[in-house]
Amino acid sequence: MIDGRGNRRADDRHGADSPGLGRSDRSMILALCLGLAVAYGYAAHPYYTSADGIFDSTGHAVGRDYIVFWIASTLALDGQAIQIFDTGAFHALQEQILERSFPMHTWPYPPHALFYVLPLGLLPYLWSYAFWSIATLALYLTAAVGKNWASLTGVALVLAPATAVNFASGQNGYLSAALLIGGMRLMDRRPVLAGCLFGLLSFKPQLGLLIPVALVAARLWTTFISAALTVILLIALSLAVFGPEAWEIYIAKTSSDQKAFLEYGSGPFVNMMPTPFMALRILGADVSAGYLVQSVFALCILPCVYWVFRGRADRELQSAALIVAVFLVTPYAFNYDMTILSVAVLWALGHAMKTGFVPGEKLLLVMVWILPIAVMPANYWGLPVGPVLLAAFFLLILARAKGWLQNRAGAAVSVGMRP
Repeated sequence: MIDGRGNRRADDRHGADSPGLGRSDRSMILALCLGLAVAYGYAAHPYYTSADGIFDSTGHAVGRDYIVFWIASTLALDGQAIQIFDTGAFHALQEQILERSFPMHTWPYPPHALFYVLPLGLLPYLWSYAFWSIATLALYLTAAVGKNWASLTGVALVLAPATAVNFASGQNGYLSAALLIGGMRLMDRRPVLAGCLFGLLSFKPQLGLLIPVALVAARLWTTFISAALTVILLIALSLAVFGPEAWEIYIAKTSSDQKAFLEYGSGPFVNMMPTPFMALRILGADVSAGYLVQSVFALCILPCVYWVFRGRADRELQSAALIVAVFLVTPYAFNYDMTILSVAVLWALGHAMKTGFVPGEKLLLVMVWILPIAVMPANYWGLPVGPVLLAAFFLLILARAKGWLQNRAGAAVSVGMRP
């Protein structure tokens, strides 16, 4: 295997799965994976079999948010891209295309994000939803485990709660995770390609807020320049294809609508957000207090990320720190974005298996692993524990990355995180 600095690791002989796992451990993990698969199937069967065409029993489309990508593609292919960025016009066109009243779904992405979904409207809705889900999941697994999809790590990612959440919501968490994880794993060996992946992640800019900090700290200037040029190229192409009006409406209206949605919106989306800002809203604080707390988190986290990437820690730990930090710095993130968090948990697990677990670490890893599903009932019940768990996880990774947790077990094992 290749480590984060591009060096050949001596434990290649162990293969894709961890030799640090005994037979009983493997059996337990495989049984857990099987149990998750059965649970997902049990939950999904009545939902999908009760659908009426493309609509579920609640009036939403099967795949929920995927309808946004499919209709946006349909409109863009029909030369109506400008309407996508006007929330009211977009909703009216959704109801016109679907020929029925339909719950509000918005397009919150910058104009160049249309390039990512443009072909999807060429297929019937359900086929398009299946194609999107399978194709982006394949990209995610390739970025995370290379060709070792059948490894224990690959199986764990397929059955992770965040994976199920993203599939059920028809969202783009697989794609954003593939771009971020892929960039992190390539930035030492293939810096230009890594920069391109980071640049492509600009369709969800809130997930890439800390990438420039990491690249500057690590002095990865080639990757930094490649990422910047990729973003510039995407913006230039979108201006050429969709015209400047799309960007004008996006900046003036779409962004404003999303800000108002974040600050005063209600409904299920509130329960899907693990950020400090939304935790304050759920606890009844006003918007200014939410932004203040979010700012405090950001001001504390930013220098820590820089500090971690200035050091010589294992690249997986550095990347895990950045991933967790994203959800503590941005006020706008959802549980389906947490597919990247699943990989961070496995990277942290891998390091703990080499050096030994500290008290409470296993429980924390399990709680963060299930957070993408648990955050919804927790927020609904007025117990927004997401930021607390994420902050604890970030501090744990920070301690490991800086060497504060010394080798406790003497083990030197590989968990198959790298191809």
